Amino acid sequence: MYSVTKHAGFVPSLGYFKKQVFSRDTSGYLRVTAGDFAYATIHLDEGSIGIAPEDALISPMYTVFRADPALVDSNYLIRFLKSPQALKAYERLGQGAVHRRKSISLASLGTLPLPLPPLDEQRRIAAILDQADENLGKQREAIGLLDGLVDSTFQSVIMSSDGPVVTIGDLALSSQYGTAQRAGAAGAFPILRMGNITDAGRIDVRDLKYIDLETNAVDRYTVRRGDLLFNRTNSLEKVGKAAVARSAEQFAFAGYLVRVRFPDAATAEYVSAYLRTPAGLALRRGSAKAAVNQANINAKEFLRFSIPAPTSYGMQQLERVLQHVELERSKHLAALADLETLFASLQARAFRGEL
Repeated sequence: MYSVTKHAGFVPSLGYFKKQVFSRDTSGYLRVTAGDFAYATIHLDEGSIGIAPEDALISPMYTVFRADPALVDSNYLIRFLKSPQALKAYERLGQGAVHRRKSISLASLGTLPLPLPPLDEQRRIAAILDQADENLGKQREAIGLLDGLVDSTFQSVIMSSDGPVVTIGDLALSSQYGTAQRAGAAGAFPILRMGNITDAGRIDVRDLKYIDLETNAVDRYTVRRGDLLFNRTNSLEKVGKAAVARSAEQFAFAGYLVRVRFPDAATAEYVSAYLRTPAGLALRRGSAKAAVNQANINAKEFLRFSIPAPTSYGMQQLERVLQHVELERSKHLAALADLETLFASLQARAFRGEL
C-alpha cells in the first residue's frame, strides 16, 4: 500500500506515516504498476505527484496515468509536473469552490502545455535537475544530522545523570495558554500555531498567520527568547512536542500551545530536549487524554511531568553543543537557500529551453 506525497512522491504508507492511514477495506483501491504516475486529485497544486516504484495499491483519491515512453522521458515529465511553472498553472486547472480542495481531472491536466524537446535532450535536462536536487537533499540531510547531534548529546547527559527527580513545575516560573483569537493574513503580530512546532524541537516560521492584540494582552499572549512552547492538543504521536524561542522576534502564540517560562533559556532547552527522548515520548503519550482524532495534555498535567533534575555539568554540555549546532546550522541554511535559488533558476531555464 502506497501514498503519494508532495515531498517524496510515492511512499509506503505504513513506513512513512508510522500508522495506518488507509481504509481497512481496500477493495475499491487502485492498482498501479511500476512506472505509473499518480497524483492527489485535490492536492496536485501542492506538488503531490510521483512515479510508482513497484506494483502496488493506492487510494482512489489519486488519479493514475502512464506516459508514452516513445514521446516523453518519465524523469523529465515528473520534473516538469513538480516545477514552479506547472504548480502555478494548476491554479487555473482546478475545479471547485474550496481553496486547496480544487479537483484537477486527468482531462484538465492533459491541457497543460508541455515543452517537449527530443528524448535525449529530455534525459539531459532531467539529469541536471536530478543532480541539483540531490545537492539540496544533502544539505537538508546535514541540517537534520545537526538536530540529531543535540538529541544524542542530551541522551548521554541524561544517561550519566544520577541526580534527583523533579517535576517540570519545580523548574518553571509560570505557564500560560495561547490566545483563542482567530488569525488571518494580516495583523501586528505573527502567531505561532501547533504546525510551527517541529518534531525536532524547532520553531518553523515558513507558514505564519497574523493577529492584532489589545495592549493589555501583549505580554500574556506573546513569547520572548527562552520561553518554551508545548503543543497541548494534537495526534497521539505529536501531542506534547515542544520548542524554545531562540530569536528576539515577538511572536504571539495560539490556543493549542502553552507557554512555559523558566528562570533561564538553558533550563527551557533542557526540558525541551528531554521531551524528545524515549522516556519523554513515553511520558507524553502515557499522560495524553484521548479525544476524537486528538489527544490532549493540559498545562497542569504537563507541569507534573517528572524528569531527572538538570545538573550544572549537563547544562554546560547541552549549551555548548547548542551553540555549535546553531552556528553550523546557520551556515548550512545559507547554503541551502543558495541551492534552492539555483534549483529554481535551473527549473525555469530548463522548461524555457535555455538549459
